[in-house]
Amino acid sequence: MARSDSLIRASGLKWWNGANGRLWLLSGWVLVAIALGLAVFGCAARPGSRLRVVTTTTLISSIVEAIGGKYVQATAIAPGGMCPGHFDIPPSAVAAANDAQLLLNHGWEEWFAKLEQALHNPRVIRRTLSTKGNWMVPAIHKQAVKEVLQLLVEIDSAHADSFRLAAQYYTAQIDSAAAQACSLFSGRAMPRVIAAEHQAPFLRWLGFSVVATYGRPEEFTAQELVRLARVMADSGVMLVVDNLQSGSDAGKPLAEAHGVAHVTLTNFPLPGKAKNQKSKKAGKPESQKAEKPAYCQALLDNARALASALEGLNP
Repeated sequence: MARSDSLIRASGLKWWNGANGRLWLLSGWVLVAIALGLAVFGCAARPGSRLRVVTTTTLISSIVEAIGGKYVQATAIAPGGMCPGHFDIPPSAVAAANDAQLLLNHGWEEWFAKLEQALHNPRVIRRTLSTKGNWMVPAIHKQAVKEVLQLLVEIDSAHADSFRLAAQYYTAQIDSAAAQACSLFSGRAMPRVIAAEHQAPFLRWLGFSVVATYGRPEEFTAQELVRLARVMADSGVMLVVDNLQSGSDAGKPLAEAHGVAHVTLTNFPLPGKAKNQKSKKAGKPESQKAEKPAYCQALLDNARALASALEGLNP
């Protein structure tokens, strides 16, 4: 027992023998070792844990989710239905960003610099994506898929094969959704349209002739309204297209005044809109969810809304 007591004292452990039995109490260098272990490994991803990715928009998070599947936890700061360019940062966003392992942004978010100033976790990896253009256009979205894939592979190489397989499958889903969207307008005479500027690239991809664009509702001056009315009369515009995130009804009074169709499209995936798909074909990546990817759902919803708006219009 004397030898045991001496070993205990040397190790920094205190021995107590009371009526209720013997208890070991940790002290000295044992506690220091535990503290150092927590400091070293506390912020590292534990085996089996998911990579925590925080993104500024649902356009980025939808790609991260599609590629990462069960290996990632993606959180978008700006809700899909809100304008992510002009956004008030809530405390929950600051907390999520500080807890992230990877923080991704587009580069045009005016509020992102303030978010960076609120970061106190030096281990957060920050990346500004280089893919430019409207990510609702399939070709541009697929470019972003390649960029996000490269980042995930670099940060979590252990799941690189799963990420690559999921990216291939996701790309195939994008192509399928794009083909479905285009088929809705096959053989149809496409009308001239006036649209919110953020929707113009998507409309042109579908084959619409965008003869004029406009900005946010607060930019609708009397002079701007006169300009748009003149274009509508001179060009034979039959459809006005608004952007959900910058003003869902901005162009509606203009459409009603000229007796033409009006529709509002989304420029970002809307969480919760993806519908469950019952088919589970063999060969799908393990990380692929059963529901349609959020971007593909938004793409098809936009196309269907436009096709519905065109019903009854004279070609």
